[in-house]
Amino acid sequence: MNNVMEAFIPITMFLVAGAVVIVALILKNQKRKIESTEILAAIEKGVDVKFPDIKRNRLLPGLVWLFMGIITTLGMAMAIPDEAPSGMWVWGLIPAAVGAAYLIVYRVEQQKGESEEN
Repeated sequence: MNNVMEAFIPITMFLVAGAVVIVALILKNQKRKIESTEILAAIEKGVDVKFPDIKRNRLLPGLVWLFMGIITTLGMAMAIPDEAPSGMWVWGLIPAAVGAAYLIVYRVEQQKGESEEN
């Protein structure tokens, strides 16, 4: 019985996280459809349309990925028993690297914008 609970908890965690991501993507897609319908209706009526800014902000996703990677790495390093193959905690560095890449791109874009202003 104890082994079943040990397997059930992480599976449930991943299923809930996946469900949250799917719901967020569905809601974002619906918002885009509504915005594009409004823009098309305004164009058909001849109204001057201000298009939404498509420039992406990479700071928030970068910070989220980075800290999730750090937390995952630390959690796996502390939770995995010594009998398990060593180095399993390294997998937590993957989301940290994705977050670092987002932050690097954010900084480069910020510097490019500053140089264009000058």
